[in-house]
Amino acid sequence: MDVGALVDTDRWPLHSAVLHAQLQQQFAAENIVVLPGFIRESALPALIAECEQLATMAYHTTVNANLEVVAYDQFPSSSVIRAIYEWEPLMEFVAKVLGEKQLFRYADPFGALNLAVMRDGHELGWHFDQTDFVVSIALQPSHGGGHFENVPRIRNADNDNAELVAAVRRGERDDLVRIEPMTPGTLMVFNGRNSYHRVSKVKGDIPRHVALLAYDTKPGTDSNNELKIGRYGRLPE
Repeated sequence: MDVGALVDTDRWPLHSAVLHAQLQQQFAAENIVVLPGFIRESALPALIAECEQLATMAYHTTVNANLEVVAYDQFPSSSVIRAIYEWEPLMEFVAKVLGEKQLFRYADPFGALNLAVMRDGHELGWHFDQTDFVVSIALQPSHGGGHFENVPRIRNADNDNAELVAAVRRGERDDLVRIEPMTPGTLMVFNGRNSYHRVSKVKGDIPRHVALLAYDTKPGTDSNNELKIGRYGRLPE
């Protein structure tokens, strides 16, 4: 499969040192880079059709979230989403954005690649991430709601800013909240360790589909059995 044909390399030249430097600087400053139109519009209908097929196998998890998840081992070998995740130039590009020499795909047979499905009434509450970065591709927005809301760099290693975080959670500091654009085809690289974020409640009969691509700076990254049971409802055979 020619994955490169799906990516708009005219808009986002993956091998451009100028683009790498620009995005690396932005990520360092804001903990996020958003690349709208990373996947060509012409490729989206097939990807959305694949999401609809995969979503029939999703496991409904309520561990720190209310959504449905399709695990990596449920993506068939013919999956276009899987081919994008396994495409070396993408992993190399994300490494450049992060300022890392090399990245590795997760060894987790479930968590390496996920499709997050959020239907009417689903939401993801305010939280910080435990990982240094998350890579996602927005494929289908919900009819209403489902906004990725973000307060960049609200805390740091020296100051957890607990009072301000609590004020955001209570809805008293909406002036600090950014809604990050998640139009279909958008690639996002995000560090949520110090940026407070959530996905607002989804409304309507069109589900929100986002692919989550898991990479790490070291090889062999896996999740524990407790997380696997909570997120996927099963363990590897």
